[in-house]
This record gives sequence, structure tokens and C-alpha cells, in this order.
Amino acid sequence: MLTVPKKKMPPGRPKGSKNKHNKNVDEIAARYNLQPFEVLMMVAAGDWKGLGYDAPTRTSFAASGIEFEEPVIKISDRIHAAKEASKYLYSAKQAISIDVNQIHKMSDQEFEEFKKQTIEAHYAKLEDKSQSDE
Repeated sequence: MLTVPKKKMPPGRPKGSKNKHNKNVDEIAARYNLQPFEVLMMVAAGDWKGLGYDAPTRTSFAASGIEFEEPVIKISDRIHAAKEASKYLYSAKQAISIDVNQIHKMSDQEFEEFKKQTIEAHYAKLEDKSQSDE
């Protein structure tokens, strides 16, 4: 009797598929018509109307009973939102690993060549980035 070998599936979830948590988050965002980046930008910009506030400030009372006005969107919250939003706009810089012992073993000529190549690579990346931004 001949048996046909079965195709073996790779272990785990297929690349790009969503897990249960991500599906739930997407459903909640759709229900409220929210996009996280838009909310971050509204907070960063101090868009109190867009966030559903009635006024840019609210009346609060200090422990001593003194009345004062404070912004509904604090500066610290705006700064934090701007930092978080920047993660959507700019890629994180990658660390460069250099073995210091290897550099110490280089001759002066090898070190100068290494330095030249490193600088050229850096400027090439900057040039590529500026062309892609245009």
C-alpha cells in the first residue's frame, strides 16, 4: 500500500496574521472610529475640541480651597503624545556594533580606510534618505 506524504505546515501562526488580542483592539478602534495616530496628534496639538472637551481649560480647586484654571490637555501630556507620534513618523536609529579589540589590532592605514568607509556609508545613507523624502 502506498502512502502519500502530507505537506508539513510550519509551526506557529502565519506571518502577518493577527492574534486574538490584535483582533480585539482592531474591533474596539473600529467601534469608536479611532486611529491611535490621529488621537496622538490631536493631543500633541492641544486640539481640545477634537478630543471632545467643552473648553481649553477647566476650573480646579487647590487643597487650600483656592480656585484656579488649568488646561484640559497638560503640556506634559502634549510632549508625551508628540514623542509617541514621532515613532510613527521616523524610524528608530540602529546601533552600530564595533569590536574595539579589532580596531586596536588595525594598522594606521587599515584604520584610516575603515574610517573613510564608515564616513562614506554614513553620507550615502543621508543622501538616500534626503532623496526618498523629496
